[in-house]
Amino acid sequence: MKLKKMIDKTLALYLLVGVLNFIVCTGIMFLLYNVADVSKHFAPIVNYGLGSIIWYLSCNYLLFPGHKTTSKQLLCFVLDIVVCYLLSYYLIGPYVSRLLLRSHSVTRHGEYPRQLRNVRWFAQLCAAELFWPALLRLQRSLRRP
Repeated sequence: MKLKKMIDKTLALYLLVGVLNFIVCTGIMFLLYNVADVSKHFAPIVNYGLGSIIWYLSCNYLLFPGHKTTSKQLLCFVLDIVVCYLLSYYLIGPYVSRLLLRSHSVTRHGEYPRQLRNVRWFAQLCAAELFWPALLRLQRSLRRP
């Protein structure tokens, strides 16, 4: 009974949109990189950009309709996305690579083979999903007087 009170329609829809967004955008990123041979730098940017646009639109029109977004809120949203991208791909990425892929060899140019990069990206995406709520809480706490 308590669980049913905690999970209302908006929360269920919020979780569904978030999970589907993650699956679709991550799938597109891996398809771009592995099938279409898009560069290792551009594929994650497409993932983050597309996922952010879908998330913004779904929040404004599906989850919280009628809520007006100010330019300051939009700027904060974009800043959050950029910070999460930088954290996940330039701070967490090298750490995850060293931790998970320590036993694997790299190519002569210091690059991981394509299959290992896929593992690294997936770990980075999962870590970014964990960082996102913490970053939002930190941002809100810094704005309070």
